[in-house]
Amino acid sequence: MEEYVHVPSGGEISFMAVTLKVSAEGCLACGNRQLLYVEGITTVGSVCCGAVECRVIYVPGFIVSRHCKRDEASGHSVSRVEPVTDPATLEEVKKLLFKTFPSSLFLLA
Repeated sequence: MEEYVHVPSGGEISFMAVTLKVSAEGCLACGNRQLLYVEGITTVGSVCCGAVECRVIYVPGFIVSRHCKRDEASGHSVSRVEPVTDPATLEEVKKLLFKTFPSSLFLLA
């Protein structure tokens, strides 16, 4: 189980190779569990070839406990999530995401 610090709309989440500007957050029913997702925009490209904005769906995992405490550093709420690690469940989640958010890139924690 991991902790996810919620980022408000307009905020940013930084990963190793990409920064995601958050536009929305929500939950999707996946079997008998709720999948937490964050929708955002990132810019990809290069100086020589130009850049384009891409819609990205980031999935921290399945909700174990939603908004259960506050992050001391940012003041934002924190949820406990279970990352999607089981291969069969991962395939189920990918199918759900492709059906719900066609033409988006996906980042799974």
